[in-house]
Amino acid sequence: MLDSVIAAPRTGGRDDVISIGQPDARMHRGRAGVMVVVALLFLAGIAIGLALRGTFPALSAATSTQIGQPPVLAVAVVTAEFRPTARLAVGDGSVVAWQELAIDAEVGGLRVVDIAVDEGDEVHPGQVLLRFDDSVLTAQLAQVEATVAEEQAAFQIARSDFGRATALSRGAFIAAQTVEQRQSAARQAEARLLSARARRDEAAARLAQARLLAPAHGVVVRRSAQLGAVSAAGQEMFRLVRDGRLELDAKVPELDLAAVHPGQAAHVVHGDWEAEATVRAVAPAVAADTRLGIVHIALPADSGLRPGMFARAEIRLDAVPALVVPQAAIVFREDAPAAFVLDTSNRVSLRRLATGVRRDGLVEVLSGLQAGESVVTSGAGFLSDGDRVQVVHALAVAAR
Repeated sequence: MLDSVIAAPRTGGRDDVISIGQPDARMHRGRAGVMVVVALLFLAGIAIGLALRGTFPALSAATSTQIGQPPVLAVAVVTAEFRPTARLAVGDGSVVAWQELAIDAEVGGLRVVDIAVDEGDEVHPGQVLLRFDDSVLTAQLAQVEATVAEEQAAFQIARSDFGRATALSRGAFIAAQTVEQRQSAARQAEARLLSARARRDEAAARLAQARLLAPAHGVVVRRSAQLGAVSAAGQEMFRLVRDGRLELDAKVPELDLAAVHPGQAAHVVHGDWEAEATVRAVAPAVAADTRLGIVHIALPADSGLRPGMFARAEIRLDAVPALVVPQAAIVFREDAPAAFVLDTSNRVSLRRLATGVRRDGLVEVLSGLQAGESVVTSGAGFLSDGDRVQVVHALAVAAR
């Protein structure tokens, strides 16, 4: 150890000496101050920890888990069981008329002179919808009626001649050949009269066809007739919705079609409009290209819908037993539905599930779960496979 002393240059008339082998007294005082501060901070930390330990017991429990005790989460469980579940068959399609009636012109070559109804009007059976110019038909009927009167007179004369000839033949005052001739003339006159009457009935029928009448109660949905236009035989003039009844032709997948039958309730939605309806009929065929079948759903009379609109229907199928759990028990792991199943040692295991219908807070389980098994509902989102739990509440699905 170096014991020599290094002398510094004189300053202010005295010698300043620095010792290399011994510490300065000022350094001792600085180190002592730092140690006091550290000791005070340590004591303050202990005091704060004791205060927190007494105020927040949960923190003490959390600290205890870090030194070896496994965490236990309090959960609620429910027992999976079978119960009648209402299933739905969903379909969509266009609103159509229950029955559409096409009113066509029965005669051609006549001019339209009056149109009594327009689109949207409600009509009744026998109500006049349109009139054609019937002046020609009226004249034809008058002509045929004159012919009928003429043939009627000729028949009466021929019948009288035949009667007189028959009376004279009894006294041998007339030849039998003459009687036969009078009889034949009377029959010919009668045939001509019948023919004239038939022509009169035909003319009267044609005259009646100059007016188009409503065949049933309904609503006019299309008017093709134009005032002043000349009609052609068979030309459509009006189209009616019979009784104003509309229905939805919903296209339903073939797998659900077998469970649909007339009389089932359906919920129909069109935008913000909703209404309850009824299945009227199920089409017997399925489209080969789309595998969809048509279900005819009768809409309520005051639906406000119009033919051609698009709507969606949820058909309530008959309830069938299904294994269900509450929706709260379903968690998603790796984008797939799953549930935590509780075993006898109060540990949970993660099960992948195949789910079906979701309705009224319940989920149908198609596979992955057995009836009677307990699944976690409350707290399921915080669990991992193999966690130990504490059951604080257990109930059955039916008791929900």
